Amino acid sequence: MPLPPTFPVRLLAARALTPSVRELLFEREDGPLSFDAGQWVSLALPVEPAPAAPLRRSYSIASAPDGSGRFELAVTRVEGGPGSTLLHGLEPGAVLQATGPQGFFTREPGQPSLFVGTGTGVTPLRSMIVQALRAGAQEPMTLLLGVRHEEDLLYREEWEELQRKHPNFSFHATLSRGAPSWAGLRGYVQEHVPLLWSALASAGEPHLYVCGLDRMVKVVRDLLRKQLDVPRGRVHSERFD
Repeated sequence: MPLPPTFPVRLLAARALTPSVRELLFEREDGPLSFDAGQWVSLALPVEPAPAAPLRRSYSIASAPDGSGRFELAVTRVEGGPGSTLLHGLEPGAVLQATGPQGFFTREPGQPSLFVGTGTGVTPLRSMIVQALRAGAQEPMTLLLGVRHEEDLLYREEWEELQRKHPNFSFHATLSRGAPSWAGLRGYVQEHVPLLWSALASAGEPHLYVCGLDRMVKVVRDLLRKQLDVPRGRVHSERFD
């Protein structure tokens, strides 16, 4: 299999999604970017002092494929992290080198689907969900997003708008450290997976797409495969640490 190409990308715009997450809108400079929803790209970052080998960071593409050269990433700022610090300070007009797209965490259309993400693990799920709804998908799709605090909910207004427009899509948020005023779900995502899975199972044989930190992904995978007896082929995951 040939290596994925490397190409220049220019930062067009940036905005804060949450207090710690910045959205970056890039455009490939030498043509359109062809990718499958759920894939990721690797960025070469010009940090100072320059390391012996280029500093690379990989990020899932948060936007849906649209045939253009534009794509969105969501980057969490890590205290003392050279890569995230650079990307949180990057100004529009800056040019970086990107490699990709890569990855096999993609979705087959037509299946009832439960999407489970924590933090920026929701980004490849957003790409899948938006692509499916734009294509007119009618199968039931449910998103469960877990974060610590209400202000950490990524793309909250977008999810709520999609839920209003598409009866087959539902959005659920759970907070592990929610304020007393929070009226939604509480606790970790795995506490709410069985009920949401059961609701989807009434419409067919759903598939799970889960993305986030390694420990959460493992817990959710084990829950479905060992406790709910879901076949391996219907459980799809991407993890990062």
